[in-house]
Amino acid sequence: MIFGSFYMTAEITKELNPPFLEENTRLIVIEFILKSKIKKRQRCQIMNNDEMWKAVKECDASCDGKFFYGVKTTGIYCRPSCKSKLPNRENVVFFKTRREAENEGFRPCKRCRPDLVQYDPAADLSERTKKLLDSYFSDRMKLESDMREMGVSRKHLTEIFKQQYDITPSEYLTQVRIAAARSLLQDGYSVTDAAGMAGYENLSEFYDYFRRQTGMTPARYRQIFADNISRSVMETPIGSLRIIASQDAVLCVEQEKKESSDAGAQVVDIPADRIITGDPSGELVKDCKAQLNEYFAGKRRKFDLPVNPEGTDFQKNVWEHLTDIPYGQTRTYGELAAITGNKKASRAIGMANHINPILILIPCHRVIGADGSLTGYAAGIEAKKYLLTMERKYSL
Repeated sequence: MIFGSFYMTAEITKELNPPFLEENTRLIVIEFILKSKIKKRQRCQIMNNDEMWKAVKECDASCDGKFFYGVKTTGIYCRPSCKSKLPNRENVVFFKTRREAENEGFRPCKRCRPDLVQYDPAADLSERTKKLLDSYFSDRMKLESDMREMGVSRKHLTEIFKQQYDITPSEYLTQVRIAAARSLLQDGYSVTDAAGMAGYENLSEFYDYFRRQTGMTPARYRQIFADNISRSVMETPIGSLRIIASQDAVLCVEQEKKESSDAGAQVVDIPADRIITGDPSGELVKDCKAQLNEYFAGKRRKFDLPVNPEGTDFQKNVWEHLTDIPYGQTRTYGELAAITGNKKASRAIGMANHINPILILIPCHRVIGADGSLTGYAAGIEAKKYLLTMERKYSL
């Protein structure tokens, strides 16, 4: 009997062996239901054209491998579960095997890949997209061209990719590009070169995405992590100062704990001190520390060091004029605005003064409010007060 091999299984007994039925009746019920189950499993193997067409319209994945259908107008054959646009019935022919379809001149669909035994269309599409993003993130034209050739709408691709990787293609592309830019900056490439090589045509867009990902500007990242940059922390009367220099100039003199006090995407761990022996950057750091020690001892009023602060043209203009303020003297923000040629730019000048990346060497501490108040200072009001008092003392 057909039910003989199934009757003793726990699952069938539990499902099909109700206690209120007599033995003969119970056996008849079991046989009937098992025949129904087997018939259901064999449905895809004995389907007629109408049933196969119904499976195609419903994208019935349970029939994959049981039959294939070809579209005469395109010369392509597909699985029943293919998500491509439904063809007209009169243009569809059915095949039992993919070899039959290929012998009739049909080509396998690139979307559902009926030529592969095991195939997950969503996973394959997502993987191909990921490989394209990994390979051509820096070549916008090639990337856009290859993405179009995939024949999938941006919306559909985004949905599938996010299901597979829990991130959209656009978000993933940004991560890939920023990771490449970080590596380039670490190798010592300029910010402009790193942006272009990472696939960014707009520098402001690069700055925006880079800061979102890392919590700092590209220039700042390069200062901290580039392999050809020297850095060291020195103790001073106004606290610990970090000095960073390239082979050409001093890039930064700042509070040691600057990163941990900034509000950004993340708190960055600054690498340990590193003075590159025999390298111009290492010599600049040493010279800067020596001149700062002379400054705090009252033995130096001007610094003889090349500086290269990162900023806009407006900010650099302000910082250049700051170096013209004599030792022991001060200027108001209004006076500085007049000197720079823009009397109405006091607020912008105040901001540029506050974000000066090279403390003391570019003496932003010598700028005060119109009423004589000390106003703000990156290293703190007490530090500003100390520096001005010290300079007045040694200038007498």
